[in-house]
Amino acid sequence: MWKRYRILLIVILLSVLILGSIAFVCVNHFIGFARAVGDSAFAYDVREIWVEHDGIRLYGKALIPQGEAPFPTVIYAHGAESDYKADMATLKSLAMSGAACYTFDFYGWTDRSTGPEGTSWFKDSKQRDYEAQVLKQTEDLNAVIDSIRALEFTDSERLYLLGSSMGGATVATAAVSHSEDIRGIILQYPAINLNPMAMVEGSERNVNGYTGPVLILQGTEDKIVPLSMSEQLEEYYNTLYENHANMIVYEGQPHVFTGKIKVEAAREIFQFLKETDGMR
Repeated sequence: MWKRYRILLIVILLSVLILGSIAFVCVNHFIGFARAVGDSAFAYDVREIWVEHDGIRLYGKALIPQGEAPFPTVIYAHGAESDYKADMATLKSLAMSGAACYTFDFYGWTDRSTGPEGTSWFKDSKQRDYEAQVLKQTEDLNAVIDSIRALEFTDSERLYLLGSSMGGATVATAAVSHSEDIRGIILQYPAINLNPMAMVEGSERNVNGYTGPVLILQGTEDKIVPLSMSEQLEEYYNTLYENHANMIVYEGQPHVFTGKIKVEAAREIFQFLKETDGMR
């Protein structure tokens, strides 16, 4: 009888070990384990911060390194069908490396951010005008920039914008009026087609209105924002001056980076911050 129990126990333990290993691999692949990507590692605190403008109340969270403030700060803009949690592996990795991060829900996508039209009005709408929504989101992002730059943990001279997909288009569009106060922008697989005037000379939404450095991160297997679109954007940015924009391409990556690549993206973003004097 005891021998049968021992065999059963061994089978159970092996099953737990195998299932745990599978879970670890899946989490690492799809979500990613945040880790410091800089020269030093920091613990960080999480603070809930609301931003209000024009009757709209935006929900967000700041990841603030423990140490001597102020810190270089990255403001994150999420993509469509998403929210503030979309790139937490990337943002946590940056916070663990000494850069503060603020991530929020654009109005219209979730039940957390509120305003005159209710909560997730855009997500619930059957007729979505994504181009018009990008313009509305630039207003949200401009309000966030004004609020976050004034907080005690933010070094207002080392402020960056990071956007994914539709959030990337929003960042590129909003940045046009922020050449003097945004140190650099990072665009992950940016859906720049949602700003039809992005590459039109003379337009007030021409992305080359932003003269600071630009980093583009793109996957080769993206079916929503093809590599060719980001290549065209990089080329257009560089008509303003050489190396205005640089692009890093991830072989085999889809529209939303897998977990491991989210951390690799954080490493590239951190290097971008260092090269633009964000990390002193």
